Amino acid sequence: MVSILAKMLMKILEKNKGHLMDMTNEKEVKDFRVVFDNMASKSKPAKGVHFEEIQIGSISAEKYSLNSKDSEDSNSRVMLYLHGGGYTFGSYVSHRAFVSKLCKKLHLQAYTINYRLAPEDPYPAGLDDAFFAYKWLLEEQSIPSDNIIVMGDSAGGGLALALLCRIGNQNLPQPKAAICLSPWTDLTMTSETLKTKVDEEPFFNVKNIESGAQVYIGTESPENPEISPIFGDFNGFPQIFIQVGSREVLLNDTLVIAEKMKKQGVSVTVDLQEGMFHAFLFFSAMPIIGKLIPEFRKALKNVQTFYESL
Repeated sequence: MVSILAKMLMKILEKNKGHLMDMTNEKEVKDFRVVFDNMASKSKPAKGVHFEEIQIGSISAEKYSLNSKDSEDSNSRVMLYLHGGGYTFGSYVSHRAFVSKLCKKLHLQAYTINYRLAPEDPYPAGLDDAFFAYKWLLEEQSIPSDNIIVMGDSAGGGLALALLCRIGNQNLPQPKAAICLSPWTDLTMTSETLKTKVDEEPFFNVKNIESGAQVYIGTESPENPEISPIFGDFNGFPQIFIQVGSREVLLNDTLVIAEKMKKQGVSVTVDLQEGMFHAFLFFSAMPIIGKLIPEFRKALKNVQTFYESL
C-alpha cells in the first residue's frame, strides 16, 4: 500500500503533467533549465559532505567528498554520477542535494558532470563527455576501474548503460557496477508501457519524452545501442542494479533490458517498487517530505544494500 505522504506528493506532481515543451526551441529549453535548477536547489546538500566545482577537461563538474569525521568510515570507491533530465536539462546543480545524500549514505566520493545537452548538442556529445570523464578517472586520477561505480537517473541511467557499451567497445576495463534509477533505455518510443501506464504515471508527459528523444537522436538511428542501450551487447558488463516504479511509463525500459542482460550472463538486480513513479528516489532529497516518505527510505536502503554487497 502506498503511503499517504507519497500519494500527496504524486498529487502535487500531477499538476504539471499537462505542461508541454517544444524541445526544438532552444530558448524555451534554456529557460526551463534555469527554472529546474532553481527549483531543485531548494533542497539542501547533505551535512558532512563537501562539494566543489571543478573542470574535467572542457567539462564543468562537481566533486563531492566526505568531511573528515565521516571520511573515517569511507572506502576508496568513487561514483561517477550522470544526472537525469531527458538529455535536455538537468545539471550538477539540480542533483547536488541528491548526490550529496548518496555520498553520505554510501560513504564514497562522487563526481557529477554537466555533460552537453540537446537540442544544442545531440548524440554523441553527452556520451562523449561521460566517456571522457570515465577515462579521466582511470588515467588522470589513477582510480582503478574496480573502485568506480557509475550511477544515473532517468536519461542519466540510460546514459550510464550506454557508457558501459562504449567502454566495452573501446576495450577499457568496466567499472565495479552500475546503479540505474528508472533508466531510459529505449528511445524508439515503441515500449508498450508508454501506452499502458500513461494514466498511472503522475507527472511524466509522454509527448515531452518523444520530443526530447527526437532532439537527442538527431539524424542517428534510435536503435543505436549508444542511444538506446536496450539494443546493446551486454557481454562483459559488470553487476547492474536497476530501481524502477510500478507506475512508470518507462517500466518496460527496465524489465526488457534486464531480461536481455540476464540472458547474456550479466548479474542484474531489479528493484521494482510498487506504486512508485518515475525517478522517485530523486525526490528523497526534498526538504522535510523527502525524509518522511517511507517508500523513499526503503528504496534508498535497497540501493545501500546492493552497494555494500559489491
